[in-house]
Order: sequence, then structure tokens, then C-alpha cells
Amino acid sequence: MPSRIFVLVNVLMALSYSVIGVLLILYPESAFSQMMLPSALYAYALGTLLLLYGIFRAWRVYIKMNDDNDEGEDKYTHYDDKH
Repeated sequence: MPSRIFVLVNVLMALSYSVIGVLLILYPESAFSQMMLPSALYAYALGTLLLLYGIFRAWRVYIKMNDDNDEGEDKYTHYDDKH
């Protein structure tokens, strides 16, 4: 059960980073970016970094979920034919 919670949290974080990145790229002149960043160029740069980091986190969750699913299978199948 805790692994499902961790997967859910990681998926939500990946989506959050990606959505914030897309919003910064689409709206670089918003009140938030004007308050926090000195120019629109920084908003584009930070938005791109956040989007890439969100994609990276989503990819890590996907890989982790596939690794967890493969653990149920026999890990030593490559030794079966070597007697």
C-alpha cells in the first residue's frame, strides 16, 4: 500500500512541475513571474527547466513502476539453460 501512495505523490509532483513550467512558458508576463523573476527571459528558462524536470520525474516513476512489476517474475531465467 505505501508504494501506491509514493507513486501517486511522485506522479502529482511530476504533473505539478510540468504544469508550472508550461504556464511560465505560455505566460511569461504574468503577475507571478513579474514578481519573482527579473525578465521574461528568466521565465522562459525556468519554465523550460521545470518542464524538463517534470518529464524526468514522470519517466522515473514509469521506470520504477515497471521495475516493481518485474520483481514478481523469476529473476534467474537466464541460468535455466546453463546446466
